[in-house]
Amino acid sequence: MKIWFVLLSMIVFLAGCGSTVDKKEAEKGAPVMGDGKKNEKRGEEPTPGEHGIIAGSIEPSLKVMEEKKGMTLLRYELKNQTEQVKVVQFKSGQKFDYTIKDKTGKQVYQYSKDHMFIQVLSKLQIKQGESWVQDIMVKNLEPGTYTITIWLTAKDAPKYEKSLTFEMK
Repeated sequence: MKIWFVLLSMIVFLAGCGSTVDKKEAEKGAPVMGDGKKNEKRGEEPTPGEHGIIAGSIEPSLKVMEEKKGMTLLRYELKNQTEQVKVVQFKSGQKFDYTIKDKTGKQVYQYSKDHMFIQVLSKLQIKQGESWVQDIMVKNLEPGTYTITIWLTAKDAPKYEKSLTFEMK
């Protein structure tokens, strides 16, 4: 009897760890996140002073990287402008969240509502003059004007919130 209980528990656990969220996202065309490992724009050289320490804080930025019909690629970046390594701690696997609102202010999407996150303490370390980057692909929205607001979900740290209005073609 115990072996059946253990076997059933493992099946339920493994089913929860599957990639059904990715298939679900692909089917309904929900915005998806990038891998967070791209530190430079493709094909562009860094501008002078881009990697140096300029001020004394973590500086968030949000910009449009690419626009195509039915798709917009955005990049959220946190740059450590301090003279020390910054460590940000999280209470789950979720590091950021974002909402997308249409031109009337109605929320049309929130990233965390369609995703599950592992419940584990984690941390993000950003060295002096370096950045943490997160690419976000927004697709399958009706053509129009939208505003995305993104923030860090760290515990006991600033949100580093940033908003940007963009056009979906």
